Amino acid sequence: MGCLVEIREYKRATRCEFGGRLQRCRTRLSGQCQYCVRGFCDDHGERFNEIEEVCLREPCQAKKADLIAHKEFRRVAVSRNDRNVCGEPECATAPATDCQRCFAHYCVAHLSQRMMTVWRGAEPSAEIIRICSHCSSRIPLWEAE
Repeated sequence: MGCLVEIREYKRATRCEFGGRLQRCRTRLSGQCQYCVRGFCDDHGERFNEIEEVCLREPCQAKKADLIAHKEFRRVAVSRNDRNVCGEPECATAPATDCQRCFAHYCVAHLSQRMMTVWRGAEPSAEIIRICSHCSSRIPLWEAE
């Protein structure tokens, strides 16, 4: 089952945690990754937009790239919705309802139902949600550690 929101504990790192189990960088921190919460130095991460901090680990960089691509996909889908067509590229059908992940509107053919674990406050619950194929394809990346 997928999870819509995962609550990660913010830990207080003091040295860069980049590297293997036996040999870590251990340089003074410059940030803490918003995806894996590992601390990183200037050589092993990046800080941008005044609030975003991402380490150079492959899964975290993949999430950063996915988020950029998702924002562009959503921008295009919403602009299609403004013309009263499905958010899926090259579909001319009128939208029926929205995706419960990206909130763009899609026709029935481009939405499916999926059982997901949804967090309501501190309590997880299993729910069936409407989801577009784009958001469904993103789930494995965000569920991976």
